[in-house]
Amino acid sequence: MDDFLNKSPLFAIGNQANKTQVKRKVSLYLLALIMSVATPVIADSFSAKNTGQGFTAITQDFSSSLSNPALLTQYDSQNDVFFSFNVGGMGSDQFNVVDSAESIASNLQNLANDINQQQTETDDLQAQVDTIINELESIDNKVVNIRNGINFQLIIPTKFFTFGLFTNQYGRIGGLANYDDSDKALLEQAIAQQHLNLDDLQSTANGIGYSIAEAGMMLGYQVINNNYYDFSIGSKVKYQRVDLFYNQLNISDFNDNEFELDNDEYLTDENTVNVDLGFYLSWGNARQWRAALITNNLISQEVKHNEQNLTFRLEATTTIGFSYQNDWLTLSTEVDLTDREHFISLKPSKYAAVGSEFRLNEYVQLRLGMRSDLNDVDGDLYTFGLGVSPWNILTIDMAAFSGSNDTIGAAIQFGFKV
Repeated sequence: MDDFLNKSPLFAIGNQANKTQVKRKVSLYLLALIMSVATPVIADSFSAKNTGQGFTAITQDFSSSLSNPALLTQYDSQNDVFFSFNVGGMGSDQFNVVDSAESIASNLQNLANDINQQQTETDDLQAQVDTIINELESIDNKVVNIRNGINFQLIIPTKFFTFGLFTNQYGRIGGLANYDDSDKALLEQAIAQQHLNLDDLQSTANGIGYSIAEAGMMLGYQVINNNYYDFSIGSKVKYQRVDLFYNQLNISDFNDNEFELDNDEYLTDENTVNVDLGFYLSWGNARQWRAALITNNLISQEVKHNEQNLTFRLEATTTIGFSYQNDWLTLSTEVDLTDREHFISLKPSKYAAVGSEFRLNEYVQLRLGMRSDLNDVDGDLYTFGLGVSPWNILTIDMAAFSGSNDTIGAAIQFGFKV
């Protein structure tokens, strides 16, 4: 990074303090850039059932109404209320950044004690410095990523239409270690001066991310039902909150249990009301062919971080999907027609996915799928899922996935009719 900064016109004039300030800003943008490359974004928090099928959702059954509210019309029970709860997460720490950063912080504390107490040989102190610098160089500009998702939905059928209530949250965090090579000279000078103040270090641990939380009501209505095809529409009206967060610590202070991102000091949030609109079409003798279109977030918004020069854009995103279903098999595919939400300085993602479900018997389903990024931002993800639905009352869905940059994740979902 130093070569890039030294050639930048930002450093044609100015002092070391200005250089350090701009380096930290560059680190912030680099963190956001690498985070966007290494971590997938999904329009809503991933449900275990859809995740197992390559994240395809909008042409599935009523349990996927959170992804397409038009699917509410597929809930054919007139007496039972259905609710489901889902939680999932994923992470990528390809370069062991978290453990290394904690090790560096601990080693720096030990080094400061040894130098300031003046009871350790110079050669031993230099060996400690060499170890710390090697670890810093090994994780410099390497990123760790974490994503989470959680949702709840309640589906209530009536004589004329089906409606539901829901809450939904999804987000991601990226962490980056930034090594400032001036710290090597600082540590070696501290040995000579027999005094080390860790606050003078310029290397940092940085965190950046966003969270989107929603709560509202969804409605589904069957517009056409004849011998040839069925057509339904659905909508979600939701209260929506977008949080952006950023934090930067001196590398000597890093502790993953204390790396706060939800403190008001680091947080910016915006609230609004938004709308999703979905369409669902099925045809064939057994309605085995299906198509759907969903547009999320018809009301666009931008959120700017109060302290950092960061802007997050949430715009309308549209996805189209097709599927085929018979008694034992479902094959589905989905393609984004528009880009996903993103920090405006970065390239957004756009996905294409395929998935399948094999119904081994009345109560057990096996799922497989994959998803790719048409904009070459994220890598490929490969998914696997298992569903169990005893007595057609209780449903338990589990999914796991892996992909580029040592990304792994899992989700579990519970559904119940009462």
